Amino acid sequence: MRRFLLVSLMAVASAGTACGGDDGGGTPAATECFDYARFDATTPEVSFRADVLPVFQRSCAFSATCHGAVAGSAGFTYLGPGVGAEITDEELAELAAQNVGAASRAPSGMPRITAGDPARSFLMHKIDDTLSCGDLECTPETCGAPMPYGGAILPAAERDAIRRWIAQGAEVP
Repeated sequence: MRRFLLVSLMAVASAGTACGGDDGGGTPAATECFDYARFDATTPEVSFRADVLPVFQRSCAFSATCHGAVAGSAGFTYLGPGVGAEITDEELAELAAQNVGAASRAPSGMPRITAGDPARSFLMHKIDDTLSCGDLECTPETCGAPMPYGGAILPAAERDAIRRWIAQGAEVP
C-alpha cells in the first residue's frame, strides 16, 4: 500500500512539472467552450508585468526546455524568464514578436495571440483546453496538447487575466 501511494505521488508530481511538444496528452478535453459573450474583458485593467507574466513564469517558462528560452527550445515560443527573474526590455520585445500576431506552430488557422481578440487567439484555446471549439482549423488531435503540458488546467482567474490582457490589446510594454 505504501509503495502504491509513493508511486502515485511521484507520478502526480512529475506530471505537474512536465512540458513537451504538441503531441497530444495533457488534461482531458474541456466539456464546454468558453462563453465570450458573457465575459467582461474591460475590467479589471490587466498589466502584463503584474498579472500575466507571473502566470507564464509559474506555468510556462519555468524551464528553458518549455517556453523560458528567448531563442526557443524545439520550436517552442518564448513566454518570459523563469520564476523570480526580471524580464528585460529585449526579452519583452522578443516575447511580443514571437507571440502577438505570430502564426501558431500547429495548423490552427489563427495567430498565437490576436491583440484585442482572445477568442481568435490560439493561446487561449490551448490554456482553456477548448481545442474543439471556435474557428480552429486543426482538430484536438492535430492542435497539440492543452497547456500547461501534462499539468492541470490553470485556475479560471489566471486564464481570465490572460484573456483580459489579450482583449485589452496584448501590450507588453
